[in-house]
Amino acid sequence: MDKYEYVENIIAESSQTFHKAFSMLEDENKRKAVFSIYAFCRVADDAVDIDEDIEKIDELEEKIEKTFAGDVPKEPLFEALYETIMRYPSDKEPYLKLLDGLRDDYEKKPIKTEKDLEEYAYKVAGTVGIMLLPVLASKSHKEKPKEMRKVSIELGKAMQITNILRDVRDDLQKQRVYFPEEIIDQFQVRIETLVTGTVTGEYQSLVEHYIDIAKEKYKVFYKNLELFDKDAVLATYAAAKFYEGILDEIRRGGYSNITKKHQVGKFRKWRLMKKIKKDMKNRGLLG
Repeated sequence: MDKYEYVENIIAESSQTFHKAFSMLEDENKRKAVFSIYAFCRVADDAVDIDEDIEKIDELEEKIEKTFAGDVPKEPLFEALYETIMRYPSDKEPYLKLLDGLRDDYEKKPIKTEKDLEEYAYKVAGTVGIMLLPVLASKSHKEKPKEMRKVSIELGKAMQITNILRDVRDDLQKQRVYFPEEIIDQFQVRIETLVTGTVTGEYQSLVEHYIDIAKEKYKVFYKNLELFDKDAVLATYAAAKFYEGILDEIRRGGYSNITKKHQVGKFRKWRLMKKIKKDMKNRGLLG
């Protein structure tokens, strides 16, 4: 199997949303690059989330160090990733920071405050936005590095908060809660009640709090679409809107994310695509 088929298969099997969105990239090199970066992130995430194997994280760190040094491991993932960072030069820092965040996850590092959650979301998702910048914003990330870094980090954090809200049920089963302890106390939510699957008014308020935070972060990205490469806007916009749509599904489902995993269906994605293209046309971003 070709190395790029290998990385694309990882994404196709693990995230239909991202695969559908970034398959819209017309530039083949950009498409391959995005799938290579996401594949690395998925393999790293699975090492902790599924395999619960911290040694795999240590191995990935060693391999990413070698890849950036040009001593590329003879594996399709790292061969694809090496070609990506050669074609779209980037720094190894966000890759290492991602692995650091996953170590926190493995060790079940407590999330006590909003600041703790922001830091965690930066490590495991904001970093992914930074990885993708040289591919999706090839000019702006050089001309406006601080601005683009902020935009990409905010989008990554928005998606991670969405993940947390989507995966409440699964995380509870693993005895993991990502809501900060101070916020749980503030909204007077009882973890014992969540475990039973009971949706209380207090829990609804807590979920709304994080839906609002995530949506504000998505807005930062939407306001700055013009900074992304014109041939990458549609795919990136779609990925964000499809993901944000999960928040709306949680609302429509009566905040039942403690008993089920909400997804955005095909019809809903079709409707979102119509709105995306209309907005892009109005902003002069559609060719």
